[in-house]
Amino acid sequence: MKNNKIEDRTLLEEDIKLLGYEQMRYSIFAGEDVNRQEYQVRIECVQDGFEVYTTRDRASVTGKYSFENFEDARNKFIRLLKLMVLSNQESVEEGERPVYSSPLWDK
Repeated sequence: MKNNKIEDRTLLEEDIKLLGYEQMRYSIFAGEDVNRQEYQVRIECVQDGFEVYTTRDRASVTGKYSFENFEDARNKFIRLLKLMVLSNQESVEEGERPVYSSPLWDK
């Protein structure tokens, strides 16, 4: 498995910027216990490939996905970011509180 964290990080940051998601809570290759926040989408480089997951209340981990290649991990990471935006937009539209405040879904 070829792994170039700098190039991979750059691709993800470009995706995030293109989508306008810079203000979201996310982490790219920071290490599993570094800068962990509630309601954050994370991607980590692990020995066997990549892990993509979200955190919830008290930064607990939910839905950890493992991938052997970067492209599959990248797609899941971006999909989870999009789902976070859509879910919070829907919550706001229904008069519920979003998981955190963001211009991507606040009225």
